[in-house]
Amino acid sequence: MDDEQNGYVSIWAGNFTSEEQLHTYLATVYQGEDETDEAFSQKLAKLFLPENQHRTYEEEFKALYDEFYNQFEYDFGLTFDEDFCEALFYEAASNQLKQLLCDEFSYSQQFKHQVLAKMGNELQKAYNTMILLYDMKYKGHIQSVSHEAFHIDFVCSIKLQEM
Repeated sequence: MDDEQNGYVSIWAGNFTSEEQLHTYLATVYQGEDETDEAFSQKLAKLFLPENQHRTYEEEFKALYDEFYNQFEYDFGLTFDEDFCEALFYEAASNQLKQLLCDEFSYSQQFKHQVLAKMGNELQKAYNTMILLYDMKYKGHIQSVSHEAFHIDFVCSIKLQEM
């Protein structure tokens, strides 16, 4: 769960049905003022799936998620500052990494060429979503996550080049 590292960017590619679904997945969900502890606990019960009970960080997340949770963090066993996350949803899917890592990402010029050199330009399948976490060197404990309506694959972590 300790993957923070300055100067790195970690990259995921996924397929979502809408931009709203992507943002909901990445958003931190807080217990509402009018929401009972029981109602919030029921949400958490859906999050903590029985098949995940043996993950090494499962108990840490259960302790952490007292008043809030984040589905992306839970799925990949990491924590991050939302200020260091960028995500884009594209109407059309592509398997061209150069196209998916467009200039709309803040620091794309500092890592795009390295990612292409490491991964090649053509991905094994087409994606319509990219998620980037800055100051994160994800070690790939979990490579992919599938839910009913969407799927995400970890691509790589790259050190940002000095400009």
